[in-house]
This record gives sequence, structure tokens and C-alpha cells, in this order.
Amino acid sequence: MADFRRWFTVLAVIAVMACAASAQVGVANGSANSLLACTAAAAGTPELRPEGFTELTGDIVISCTGGPDLQVGAAIPTTNIVVYEEPGVPITSRYLSSNGASEALLIIDEAGSNITTGATGGFGPQAPQVVCTTAQQQNTGGSSCNVQVGLDASKTYEVAVPNPTYNSATSAQNVYQGKIGDFGPNTVTFYNVPVLPPATTGVTRTFRITNVRVPVPSYLGSNGQVNVLISTSPNQVLPVTYQNILVGVVGPSMNAAVVQSTANPFQQCTPASVALTANLIFTEGFATGFKTRVVPGGASNGIPGNSTGNTTFAAEALNIGPATTNNQNIPGGLYGGFAANSESGFVFPQLWTSVTSGTYTAGLADYGSRLKAVFTNIPAGLTMYVSVTSSGTAPAIIGGTSVLPYAVLVGTNSGEATPDGTNFAPITSKVVGSDGLYAIALSPNSSGVATAIWEVTNSNPSAQDVLTFSVYISYSATSATSTNPYGLPITVLPLGAPVNNVSLSYAPEPGGGTFSASTIQGTLPTPRFAIVKTQQGQWTTIQLCQTTLLYPFVTGASGFDTGIAVANTSWDPFGTVNQTGSCKLYGYGVTVAAAGNTPLQTTVPGCDQISNPLPGTNCFPIVPAGQVQSVLASATLTGFQGYVIAVCNFQYAHGYAAVTDLGIRNLWSSYLALELSKVGIGSPRTGVAGIETLAH
Repeated sequence: MADFRRWFTVLAVIAVMACAASAQVGVANGSANSLLACTAAAAGTPELRPEGFTELTGDIVISCTGGPDLQVGAAIPTTNIVVYEEPGVPITSRYLSSNGASEALLIIDEAGSNITTGATGGFGPQAPQVVCTTAQQQNTGGSSCNVQVGLDASKTYEVAVPNPTYNSATSAQNVYQGKIGDFGPNTVTFYNVPVLPPATTGVTRTFRITNVRVPVPSYLGSNGQVNVLISTSPNQVLPVTYQNILVGVVGPSMNAAVVQSTANPFQQCTPASVALTANLIFTEGFATGFKTRVVPGGASNGIPGNSTGNTTFAAEALNIGPATTNNQNIPGGLYGGFAANSESGFVFPQLWTSVTSGTYTAGLADYGSRLKAVFTNIPAGLTMYVSVTSSGTAPAIIGGTSVLPYAVLVGTNSGEATPDGTNFAPITSKVVGSDGLYAIALSPNSSGVATAIWEVTNSNPSAQDVLTFSVYISYSATSATSTNPYGLPITVLPLGAPVNNVSLSYAPEPGGGTFSASTIQGTLPTPRFAIVKTQQGQWTTIQLCQTTLLYPFVTGASGFDTGIAVANTSWDPFGTVNQTGSCKLYGYGVTVAAAGNTPLQTTVPGCDQISNPLPGTNCFPIVPAGQVQSVLASATLTGFQGYVIAVCNFQYAHGYAAVTDLGIRNLWSSYLALELSKVGIGSPRTGVAGIETLAH
């Protein structure tokens, strides 16, 4: 309301000037004069996504009855109509001109809807849609399209005709372009709109305002609503009292979840080939949260920049909507109930502009709802795949009238705001995942991050849709090198580092780098979104193939020695994958010396972990499957006394230790090493399930 009052004085000045310019409102033509009565109401109150920066509000319809008969040939009086979004929400309808002329439109008498009326000939709803190209260029007053009073073919109804052909069968201009920002960023103004009083009983004149978009996340709470105020000047030409009109309510957020497959956790020593590791599940917050680019059958056939009517997706070279004559240009059209399920509004091919990324057409969105997954911490040596479509039965016609929810992959790593049909090449290299869906490999960047973007092609406007996409991994168990002839397991993250997360959201969003959240208005992608809540999960778990052993007492001091032995029992009759690796010994205790013992923490690396291995001297030998290797504490842990934790890079390690003196006492003792609960370097043992047990 504050914005409206701030500009009310300005409007009053405009009203005075406009009244002076149009004092003659016409001469009665044989009918009794009556007062012109107009009301404004919302044609619908859609739910708005809290994530959306370009949410379409409900249309506003001004309906008028009564008024005087005007003299045929007289100029039709004009008015300026200002729409204020409250509470102070900047309008994000796309600019089609640098002066703020936008895709927001005002349509007189539902032109192009072909509704049957009393008037005969191509007038009113039967008239073609023709834009007035001058009115929106003026800030105040200025030129108009010089519309005059004429008669329909039956000579019964007064109709608007272009000057000076008021006796012709040609309808006057009936579409007016809105100009954003003249009275604040939350306003759109329609200048010099002609208002021909209906006069005749039973006749209603309508003015539909459509394609008004607002940014929900920056200005509305999760339980917010959008209202508009209407002001006209001069008000007597179109007497609409400003009022709060509810044109949108904020619905619930989209929900996303990561569900790991039953194959998790994977063992790094067991190879995987396009194995399902997780499902990404996107659930719309309300029934029309997932929207197609256009309504089914509403392909952009004939629209500049899309003359073929086809839109090619990266995944399957698919159409989004069969090419038909339906261009989504019926004022208030329901399109079989799909209207609220479209990112596009009233599509008007006569108004368009060329930009770097392609062509912007009034009302036409760049793409349908897009869903995005950003994968982090993809380890080296692992190949990640994503399904090129959502799971479930595919519709017979992708983009057709089927309400089976469906989405296709349109980009990886970049292009989340690339318009449909631009720079997308069909995917030719794809594999079949373990759940039967086609999949494509992602290419992580140097930081181990990769992105997948899917676009909604079919959705159900009367149910909450769920779209599920599959994530797969593939890796080899070993990768031999010249310095490691036995091979090394897949490189995994150091324990204690961030887990392998995937973040889920709508796309495009500011984090993708395609636009700034602080730049609300202009020629930015439509639709676009914010991340209003963090939704992420761990997309895979790959366990190290390790065994951790505890030797409770080890000494290599004071005339004693300890033999530390490790058996690799991964060679067995049960079909276990044979593994090869070494053990790293972590010693915790003291250095025994005549002057007194001093605390000591020392390590003995595995011989496959250093460049100059001397087995049994500076490293623990490599232990092939089915073999046993050992070292002496006197050689590798000289002067040490304490306990040793051995971390072996293979499964099913078992330990044995023998302590003996080096003199004539012939003391000897032995024990089995304890197997510790599965933890890794950097992961505390506190709270870990399990207990220390004898190695078995």
C-alpha cells in the first residue's frame, strides 16, 4: 500500500492532463445514457512456488457494463491502467524492450477466443489479436492508436475500429503491452487503453491483464500471498476503484530426497559395473509444482526462433508438445486443465525480441521445470552415471497429453538455463544401468563435482507428481601401476573428509552462475529459481577393504623382541575376491632407555606405500592372498615398547604375535591379535557400534 500511496499524487496529475485531453466522450446515439460500471477481479488464484523468481500470477479481468452510446466516428476515450503488486513485489515479467515494455499484456474483449457474441463480423472475441505498438512507449499521455467508434456488420453494435476506417469490417488494435517500473519496480502500466462503453443492455466489455510474473523467494514468506491494486486515470473513462485483489498464494516447497540402494555400501575391492547406488526422488510441493514448457499441443510453431515447432532435448531428441496450430494464445484458455501446469503464460508471437541466447517471445518460457543434482566428492577412479530419463513408464508421446509424470536429461555440468532447442545435441553414448534405465556418464571437474539437469515433459495437474532418477557407479577393483605391480584399490576420500553428497533443487538457480539473485528484473531466464532450503544426501558409500588389528603388547627393547605376523585369508573356498595389500603399523608406547622412558608414537608403512621399500626393515611386506608375512619389532620398532595397531589394506586379515627374550632365559609367549571395529583414520572410535574381539 505504501508504494501505491507514494505514486497516487503522480497519477492524479496524469489524470488531470488526460481529462483535459479527452473531455469529449462521445454523443449519445439514440439510446438512454447510463453510468459506466466496472469491476476488477482475479480470473484465478494459482499456487506459487516459494522457489520461483518468475511465478505467473492469476490474470486480472476488468468487466464493464452500461455507459453512454458514443457517436459513430468519434474518438474512443483512453485511460492509463496501473497495476501495483503488493506487498511491494518487483514484477519479473520479461522485458522485450530496453524502456521496460514487457511481456505483460492487456487484451480487450478476449480477442482471439472466438467466443460467440451478439456482434457480427470480426469484432470482440471474434477479432484477430492485434497489438497497439505505440501506446506502451509513452510515460504519460502521448500518442495512442487513434481508435474510433464503428459499427459491426449488422449495424447494431458499436465496436472499436482503427482510425479512419470506422465504416470498415476491420477491428481495432486490441492488445496493449505493459510497461514495467514507471511508478516503481512493482508496477506495470498500460497506456492509452481505449474504453468503448458497452452501452447496450447485456453487453460486457472486458480488459484482461495477463503474463504478470513475480519473484516469490525474495519477498514472500512460505505462507504469503500476492495482491494487486488497480488504478486508472482518468478514472471516469474506466471507473475502477483500487482494491486488494488476490492473484496468488504461496504453496509448499518442492521436496527432494536421496535414497541409497540396497547395494550400498560397496566394497572398494569388489568391482562394480553401472551399479545402482542411489535414487534421487523429487516430489512437487503441490499438484502444479512441476510444469511443462507449454501445454500439450502448445508447441511454439511459428514463433520467431522456433519456426519448426520442435524442441530437441539432449537425451532422446524429443519434441515438447506435438507441432499443432495451438500456440497457447487463447485469453483465459484452460487447455483441457493443463493451463496451470505450464511455465508459459499467454503466448503472443507478435511481440518478440532477439537476445544473445536466442529469441524471447511474449509469454513463452524458455523451458519446462528443470530439476538439478549437484554431485560432490566424486573420487578418482570411479565413473558416475545418471539415468537419462525418470523411472517408470514413458508416455506414448513425450510432451503429449499423457499425465504420466516424466522428465528427460537436458544437460550435464552446464547449460541449465539454455533454452529448449538451442545447442542441445542428442546423446549417442549411453549404457544400460542395473535397473534397466539408459544412463550417461558424468564428467566431474578438478574438484570432483558434476551436475545433471532434467526437464519435465509430462506432469499431472491434479496430483502431486514424484519423479525419480537413478545414480550409478562403476569402478575396477584394482589398477596396477609400474610402482605398484599388485594394484591399488580405487582412490576414496580420506576418512574424516566431507561425504559424497548430492544437492537437489530446481534449475536454473544462482549457484549455477547463469544469473544473480540480486538482479530481479530484465531479460533473465524464465523460469528461474532460488534454493529456499538445503536438500541433500549421500549418494554412495564405498567402504575401504581394510582390516584393523590390535597387538596389545609389543616390545623390541631390553633384550626382548616381538614377532608380528599377519595372514591374508582372502583366498578361500567361498569365492571371496582375492586381495593383495600391505599393513601399516601404528605404534603407541615408549622408547626404553637407561635414562628413562619417553613417550613415543611411531609408524611402519606398508612396502607398497613408499618408494624405497626394504621389507622387514623400513616397511611391512606386501601380503598376497593366501600368504603370511611378518616383521620383528627389533628391526622395525627399535627400542619400542607398547601396543601396535595394524591397518591392513585387505579384508580378512588375522594377526599373531610372539614375544621372546634374546638371551638364555628362553622366555616365550604368544597371542592372537584383536580385531577392532571397522573405523578408519580420522574417525573416532567413541560411539562406534561393536566391540573389540579376538581375530577369527
